[in-house]
Amino acid sequence: MNRLSRYIFIKFLGSFILFMGLVMMIAIVFDISQKVDNFINKNVSLYSIIFDYYINFIAFYGTTFSSLIVFLSTIFVTGRMARDGEIVAALTGGVSFPRILKPFLLGALTLFIVNSFLTHLIIPKTNITRIHFEDTYIQDKIVKRPINIHRQILPNHYIYIETWSPERLGGYHFSYERFKNQKLSDKLIADFVRFDTVKKQWQVDNWTLRTWLPSGNMKIEQGRRLDTVFPFNPDIISPDTRGTATMTSPILLKYIKQERLSGSEAIISHEMEWHKRTAYPFSIFILVFIATVLSSEKKRGGIGSQIALGLLIAVIYIFFMQLGGVLASIPYVSSFWAIWFPNFIFSVLGILLYLHASK
Repeated sequence: MNRLSRYIFIKFLGSFILFMGLVMMIAIVFDISQKVDNFINKNVSLYSIIFDYYINFIAFYGTTFSSLIVFLSTIFVTGRMARDGEIVAALTGGVSFPRILKPFLLGALTLFIVNSFLTHLIIPKTNITRIHFEDTYIQDKIVKRPINIHRQILPNHYIYIETWSPERLGGYHFSYERFKNQKLSDKLIADFVRFDTVKKQWQVDNWTLRTWLPSGNMKIEQGRRLDTVFPFNPDIISPDTRGTATMTSPILLKYIKQERLSGSEAIISHEMEWHKRTAYPFSIFILVFIATVLSSEKKRGGIGSQIALGLLIAVIYIFFMQLGGVLASIPYVSSFWAIWFPNFIFSVLGILLYLHASK
């Protein structure tokens, strides 16, 4: 790395750290103003507020919006270099525009690696403490009671529950069917099923077990209560979509495979969470490329007009990010395309801007 590249690289990372610090400070101030009543009314200790919440708050939102923050910081750095004539001097000195882009993209690569590592492996662990703090002190946890639940828990193993109570870990009108050679081999029916968190077992009340024997006859067994072990846990019945935010990527990938097998209606949300962990950090490359090309030319209005234009593009990018959730609800649109759609759109925009700037 020559002197010019090293100069741009250090300036790029320094501006990003500065912008990240300023944005996070502003976010914390606004967040405190909204939640200070909760902290006072529930007597939350200062230590818990800082280390259980706001440290993890910075980690979560800092990585989530790092691509947009680096976009604005890149516009600021490149705009100042263009204003001071540094880019023109480099170009007239024989430095090509791709060589000027190189240290910016190298900085983007550095941030991409760090962001990906945090998003896939570290942030899910910090989310456990943050979400628990929010549920305890900030907002009441909304408990949903799903009805008419159908799940495939293993190949040829199916369960059904008419109503499920997440707080009791129990449900009414339960059935468990097993098939063999495409024929029903046995079926367990119960009025009520509950998971015992102490024994790590299931309890079924007023149960009836019908077993089809090889002879073709049906064997019937009944009882008042039965303690047994099933090859599934309560999470598969009523998955918490926020729970995936607390799973590291290797665990999340295994969880998605199980949810896809069970036919869970939350599978799209889980897959979107998986793709976000790569798509959002990757957008750093695209936005840094656009910001460098966009602000490398000295324009009337100075750096202020370039930052204003950058904010407009950032708002448009956020709009496309939110549009991904709408696209995922459309049939035949995969969660991959729903999440990566903004990156493809802005990649095309970056190429068009580069072709214009290179002239």
